[in-house]
Amino acid sequence: KESIEDQIEDTGSTEVGKSQLDQAREEQLQKDTLNYNYIFSQGNRASFFANRESKENVFLTVAKNYERETTEPVALETYEKAFDFNRKGEFSIYINPEAAYYNFLQALSLFVNDESTLYSEALLDSVVAIRSVVGMDTLSIEEKYALGKTMANLSILIHARGKYNLSEDFISETTKYIEDEIGTRSIALASLYNNHAVIAQSQGKYTEAEEYFDQSEAIVKKNGKAGSVSHAIIKSNRALLYNEVGQYDQAISEIENSKNMASGELRSKGRDNISFKINEGLIHYSKRDYEREEVIFNEVLELKRKRMARNQTDYANVENYLAGVLMESDKTDQVPELLNDALRIFEKKYTTNHPAYIKTKHNLGKYHLYSGDFVEASNILNEVNRTYQQFYGVNHPDYLNSLEDLAVVSWKQGLFSQATTQFKKVIDAELSLVENYFGAMSEYEKGQYWAKVRPTILKFYAYAVERGIQDPSLLSEMYTIHLKTKGILLSTATKVRTQILNSSDEKLKQLYADWVQAKEELILYYTYSKAQLAEQKIDLEQITSNVNRIEKALNQLSSEFAQSNKLPVATISDVRSRIGANDVAVEVIGYPVFDRSFTDKKNYAFLIARQSSEHPELVVLEEGNDLDRKYAKAYLNRVKLKAEDKITYEKFWQPIDEKLGDVDNVYLSPDGVYYQVNVGALERPDGTFVSDELKLHLYSSTRDLTKKESSSPSRKQADFFGFPDYGAQGLLQPLPGTQKEIATISKLTESGGFATRTFMRKEASEQNFKEIRSPSLLHVATHGFFLKANQAVGGKVFGVEVGQANDNPLLRSGLMLADAEQTMRQATQGTEVSTADNGVLTAYEVVTLDLKNTELVVLSACETGLGEVKSGEGVYGLQRAFQVAGAASVVMSLWKVSDEATQQLMTSFYEEWMSGKPREEAFFTAQKSLRQRFPEPYYWGAFVMLN
Repeated sequence: KESIEDQIEDTGSTEVGKSQLDQAREEQLQKDTLNYNYIFSQGNRASFFANRESKENVFLTVAKNYERETTEPVALETYEKAFDFNRKGEFSIYINPEAAYYNFLQALSLFVNDESTLYSEALLDSVVAIRSVVGMDTLSIEEKYALGKTMANLSILIHARGKYNLSEDFISETTKYIEDEIGTRSIALASLYNNHAVIAQSQGKYTEAEEYFDQSEAIVKKNGKAGSVSHAIIKSNRALLYNEVGQYDQAISEIENSKNMASGELRSKGRDNISFKINEGLIHYSKRDYEREEVIFNEVLELKRKRMARNQTDYANVENYLAGVLMESDKTDQVPELLNDALRIFEKKYTTNHPAYIKTKHNLGKYHLYSGDFVEASNILNEVNRTYQQFYGVNHPDYLNSLEDLAVVSWKQGLFSQATTQFKKVIDAELSLVENYFGAMSEYEKGQYWAKVRPTILKFYAYAVERGIQDPSLLSEMYTIHLKTKGILLSTATKVRTQILNSSDEKLKQLYADWVQAKEELILYYTYSKAQLAEQKIDLEQITSNVNRIEKALNQLSSEFAQSNKLPVATISDVRSRIGANDVAVEVIGYPVFDRSFTDKKNYAFLIARQSSEHPELVVLEEGNDLDRKYAKAYLNRVKLKAEDKITYEKFWQPIDEKLGDVDNVYLSPDGVYYQVNVGALERPDGTFVSDELKLHLYSSTRDLTKKESSSPSRKQADFFGFPDYGAQGLLQPLPGTQKEIATISKLTESGGFATRTFMRKEASEQNFKEIRSPSLLHVATHGFFLKANQAVGGKVFGVEVGQANDNPLLRSGLMLADAEQTMRQATQGTEVSTADNGVLTAYEVVTLDLKNTELVVLSACETGLGEVKSGEGVYGLQRAFQVAGAASVVMSLWKVSDEATQQLMTSFYEEWMSGKPREEAFFTAQKSLRQRFPEPYYWGAFVMLN
């Protein structure tokens, strides 16, 4: 303690220093007194610990004088750090020297006794002690704000040292103080909530962070500060939160909003403007827009050099960010220099245990990994990993990222046992976090977050495939992980939806109804142009946010919904126990090849599980890119031309066929291009087809084999939609066969004990479709459509703004119902198109249907199996939409097929099914019957049954 006091006495030992400091204090007093609402520090993530510019002037004055009077750089650095975060001068003006001295003394002890654990309670006590010394009743509002600011600065100071839990204690204590002494509407609370959000985010508490940002923004708006620099800073910080959880589009939108808000009040070389630029660069880094990031970060470094700020920690942060960009761009020449200079600054300003130092050291370890120096990479990353664990614990993203990098290093060093253990720890922790976070996320947010987690899974897949022959247990682990994660977004959405619809909670059901209504409102506003939205003052972003908010509320409303987001627990052993001795279960997994980083090359791995084998067998097809593009196109062309095809079997299935041997049933879970290929209809060289010798059962995931078989529905209801009156304008080809198809099969289902309803001509409307309620069978016979993103051009897509349609594949897929031609004509003429009951039912709208007890949906329409294929998730189109709506099984088509062949297939299928055969066996029998009349796969191979 005496040494601390000595340092303080030394700092103020000259009359010159006191005079300059007093002058700076007076200037600061004038600024803060004029507008004390801005007395709080409001730096952003990139310069979170920076106060306003006047603080910098005070410090420079004192530091310059101190350098003249002493030669002890360590003492100077200690003083600089404490002064930089707590501003003794400003505080002592408002309260009294005694209290200020006590608080400042504690701030210094934080640095001097960095390794000590004894200061924590003393610092907490100092807050209470100061408040009792000054007597709260005698303080003016300015003095209360000043005390609050000191408390807040102390929390920031502690956060800067990596003591996050203690920092949260302080920020919570400060928040309570402001609420009690100044009021719950105080603008100061906005700053506190903002800071609390950043502290929560730094610990990976993303849900809490967003709640604090919401509270901060609400207070700013209540105080009439919407659109101010303070508001812009909150939005800038929130942008980084979105970026952290993978919501990149929202992150970019938010950072652009914040820049526009603040543009009129920022100086081009000012601290806040630089901070906004840094955040913008970080977001573009996550979007992999490396060229733009490189420009931004170089601009920032140049601005800071002009401000004589080359030795500041912000400068080091940007050097670290730029090094990361250059590594990703494969421009590594400057990387060591940038990282080592950043480390020098952080070591001088902080310590080698500071989070900023460790993050930079982490990047240095990555550099050596990318460079192939695995020994040095291992040494650095092990040090980094231990420090991350000390600071954050084992569930923080930074710790997990470093452990993942260590797993790769161990893999490349040939330390396979170590690599396996490290990969398993990372994946277990990541999946645990997924379970925790998904319950509070909307479906869109889940998709964005999962996009950040999935590369870790894919990295392990590449490792497991490479080592699978030597260590087959890795293939079992890979299979089980895929069972947990395949279609994860679809399965969680489906479970939540099912529980909502089955709930007896009326409040919950009302909230769900609000969500459906909000979705319908959103689809309506998607039809508006930007000019129309502006003219009618419609905030599309706000409406979208409202939909997400309702979805979150649905997820958070009860523990049952939290449970619904638990990942599946099925393992490969469970799958093996459910198949016969002569059967196999096959998971298809597409993944990018990984060397020291991911490459552009793609492989397909086939994991083949048998009842008799503990671990799966492996087949790898290394032409994944060609399968997805060249051969998929060739396959579809040959099918449509009814041409001889001796190529696609060899490319898509022969290696797997040879590995299978003599089996009866193949339970196949496709991925990627295999959703677009009917494997059973591939022709072998001897003229037979794959389905001639084995029964091929398609599943979204082979984990579905482990589910309990559902009992027959108590109410056998069948709804039929077909032969719509499109409008007789010649834009859609009439389908007279569908009229006969529905008339025939509805009578067949009646004979099988179903109560039936038919909707044809004008009754086959979008409104009637949306009013169906969980029939056990839903049959739809009409035109279907799917537009690829590059096909959605012009101003509108069936009334939906093309930008919205390109972003969401569910808006580019759907069914044509009654009066659809009117919508098509309006769309081509550029006139306004309503999306409410306009005859075009999009997959986006199908999601909101109530099909929770629907066993089978038959989409007797062209190309209903098409959509945007997402690796590991399935097809984003009609089939996904009907499954999310609740349908258990779906029959769909992969290409356009004749009206006559479809009618015969469907009639035969219902005859076999109603005669007592299981529906899948009835479907196989109907395909064989159709093949006798139409032998080309174009006819009988177009339709497939999923699940």
